[in-house]
Amino acid sequence: MTPIARLLTTVLAGLALFLSLGAWSLSSPVGAAPDDDFHLASIWCGDGVREGLCEPGSDAKHWQVPNKIIQSTCYAFHPEVNASCQGPGYLDEGFRLAETDRLNAGSHQYPQGFYWWMSHLAGDNVAESTIAIRLVNAALFSVLMVGTWRLLPRRFRFTLSAGAALTAVPLAMFLIPSANPSSWSIISMAIMFPAMLGYLAARGWRAAALGGITVLSALLGLGARGDSAAYVVVAVCAALVLSFRRERDFFLRALLPVALVVLAVVAFLGAGQTGLAIGGMGHTPATSSRAALILANLLAMPNLWAGIYGLGWGLGWLDTLLQPVVWAGALLSVCGVLFVAFRWQGWRKLVAVLGVAAAALIVPLYILVSSNVVVGYEVQPRYILPLLTLLIATVLAPSEAPGGRERTGILLSGPQVWLIAGLLSVANAVALYGNMHRYTGQGTMRLSGQVAWWWHSAPTPLITWVIGAGAFAVTMAVFARSATLRARSDAPAGPSGSAGGSIPVAPSADAAPGASRDATGTASATASPESSPRTA
Repeated sequence: MTPIARLLTTVLAGLALFLSLGAWSLSSPVGAAPDDDFHLASIWCGDGVREGLCEPGSDAKHWQVPNKIIQSTCYAFHPEVNASCQGPGYLDEGFRLAETDRLNAGSHQYPQGFYWWMSHLAGDNVAESTIAIRLVNAALFSVLMVGTWRLLPRRFRFTLSAGAALTAVPLAMFLIPSANPSSWSIISMAIMFPAMLGYLAARGWRAAALGGITVLSALLGLGARGDSAAYVVVAVCAALVLSFRRERDFFLRALLPVALVVLAVVAFLGAGQTGLAIGGMGHTPATSSRAALILANLLAMPNLWAGIYGLGWGLGWLDTLLQPVVWAGALLSVCGVLFVAFRWQGWRKLVAVLGVAAAALIVPLYILVSSNVVVGYEVQPRYILPLLTLLIATVLAPSEAPGGRERTGILLSGPQVWLIAGLLSVANAVALYGNMHRYTGQGTMRLSGQVAWWWHSAPTPLITWVIGAGAFAVTMAVFARSATLRARSDAPAGPSGSAGGSIPVAPSADAAPGASRDATGTASATASPESSPRTA
């Protein structure tokens, strides 16, 4: 592929990703994301007192915010009620101020970074400001995704793209283009870990650029949620274990991740959510022994993990249940990849994967037990979604081997990659329609666009769905195509001299002693066919 073709492919992927997320941003009304009344009010007051937008209330815990924010969730917990309950003039400019205590300015539960940045988009039209916030977050993820992909050494690109894709549908696709701080938390883990691997392996200006992306993505998480600070620490530890080399250059580079750990610890200890997590969320009295509660939660934990794919958990206020084909397609894809990855890849890989997996188990388990509740209460799938994205990426990531060589990551054939792309595309299309239909009511697929609720001046629901579903399919096609093209150039020759059909994430540790790295950190083998890694 020529440089121009690679650039056009990158632009196409970024545009398609943004359009797919943009369709999701239009698929639900103001207030549709979890606790959106709290988060929108926090955004309007994110920069302190602003006349006509955010003004002090009767005491320190109460503030005056647009009444449309408070009234936006009229459909919450009532799946039979569509978004027309907001009223015919809801999307118009103007509002009056009303008092509420549901905002961060009065409780300081969340870090202020997300709210402060998003407050610059808050204005006199609540609907337009909400769409602007959603589209900015969609653009942020799209730019970081394609930019990081272009900068990464080739062997880490599959870790980035597949790690994000395998945990995207439907929950991440819904939350990334939203006004919920979980948007930045998800973006942070999806980008930071692969970028850090690239930073520790690349050379020259690429290493500096990837280091900058690592810091930026970490700051996004630290500014959004308190638990993201803990996730940053886990991600740094996993990256250092996978990348460790007994070289002075590595120890110097490791200063940046270590600094991020220190910053994350400070942010974690200073976050209001930390106290809630340690002390337990809510005040539910204990009804069983601690041992029985731990066992019950361990047995039910897969339900929480599977919730990110829509199995047993709805979108929005947990009231938008999706068709089984959504979770079936997504889970089949991720389970297939995990099954292929289930083989020995060295002690470093084992330690990194077990460490992240332990975090994905222990973090929600501790909160559930300390809150005296079982899975289904207090802890939602969106809280641990960033950890699961990190876990999948860790499973897919190549690692250093003795002698400075890289171990091979998982091996997927071209048909396997295309099957995954197809399953995720179908799951996304069905999930997008289901979420849209929940709020528009009957007539979502009408060419006329006559539905119970929809945005002013936006494409009709049908056109929005077609664009969103098609753009996501294009994104998956670019992902699959780039993976298969790389397989043709990287796969070693088989016994008959033809290239194998599997997709190696990195050259094998069994490659010839003469293997060396090129400028981007990719190993190039000079071995005979007999010493080449097997493609299975």
